[in-house]
Amino acid sequence: MDLKGVIADHMGHFSVYDIPNLFLVLVGSVVLGYITAIWGARSTAQDARRSALWAAAGALAAGLVRSQLPLATLVLAAAVLVGKRDDGNSGLDRVIMLLIGIGCGSGATVIVGIALIVFIPIMRWALKAPARA
Repeated sequence: MDLKGVIADHMGHFSVYDIPNLFLVLVGSVVLGYITAIWGARSTAQDARRSALWAAAGALAAGLVRSQLPLATLVLAAAVLVGKRDDGNSGLDRVIMLLIGIGCGSGATVIVGIALIVFIPIMRWALKAPARA
């Protein structure tokens, strides 16, 4: 098998044309989530960034599952498992890691890797480290 075949095997149900659409969905959800949090919910900047990250995580989940019932079921199960924890944490980091695992496990490793090119900077922006003393 050649390298092209290996890459094609790990794109899941995505085509090459879906990659720019996934980028647009991620960036659009962040912008809309941030604007809504700032103007609609009157959140602080840090809370608005976290809300925007939630929006991006939702967009990533929807982008991965699209019209595939088995993947949608896995994402729902992951959300329920994370939501059942009582450790005082929002669980956002775990949800994101589970989405990455589900995407890779479903055969869309290339797409997840490409989506993370946009998603990781969004995550770093939303979860800014506290200022050092």
